[in-house]
Amino acid sequence: MDATMFAPQLDHLAERGYRAIACNSRVLTAEPEAHTLGDLVKDCRALLDDLDIGKCVLAGMSVGGFMALEFALAHPERLHGLIVIAATSLGYTAEEREQYHREFGKLDVDGMLPRAFAEWTAPYCFGATTLAHNRPLVDHWIERWTATIPARAVLYQGRSWIDKEDITQRLATVPVPAPVIHGEEDVPIPIERALPMVDALPDATFTHIPGAGHSVNLEAPAAVNAAIARFLGRLDLS
Repeated sequence: MDATMFAPQLDHLAERGYRAIACNSRVLTAEPEAHTLGDLVKDCRALLDDLDIGKCVLAGMSVGGFMALEFALAHPERLHGLIVIAATSLGYTAEEREQYHREFGKLDVDGMLPRAFAEWTAPYCFGATTLAHNRPLVDHWIERWTATIPARAVLYQGRSWIDKEDITQRLATVPVPAPVIHGEEDVPIPIERALPMVDALPDATFTHIPGAGHSVNLEAPAAVNAAIARFLGRLDLS
């Protein structure tokens, strides 16, 4: 997805006087190329530097959450807090890695994301409730993916996280509060794969959202916005 996926959160936060910024991954701002989660951490740090932001509350969803966890380990001094949405600190099994590499490998082609891949990934990106009762949201993203997202952008972004390491044991060093937000119907990262991360972070809270899948911030924006607002309300951001 692109930065428009955070529109519900940006609007909600702006209405409450926060400065909220969403950014596109490097694969959507230049010719897609191979990169790592570490490269995305560098991109995030460079963006903060460019915008003259000393410290922020960093929120990441899915691969953005993977990056945000790595960022917190590398640059804790730049954070007031860390919001982890639909992510895990665990690695993937050999079987999962093989499947993901096989499916994402089909995207080494010119042009936009093939519709067949978009249709395949929709049940991973959205929960059963959304698929059954909010089809316009699903169709919006299928159309957006196939019209605006290069196939190789998805290929290289997938390769950045498929082989990621299990960093759970390292999270004890993260010094900032970290709410974890997760949809109960998340298929690619079931709730039980988020719980070790919650246990490992020194100051974590866990919010599970009923009736929402992996794209929980789009599927249940009111509930996610409320969780974020509660967290920000307890921080001293001066």
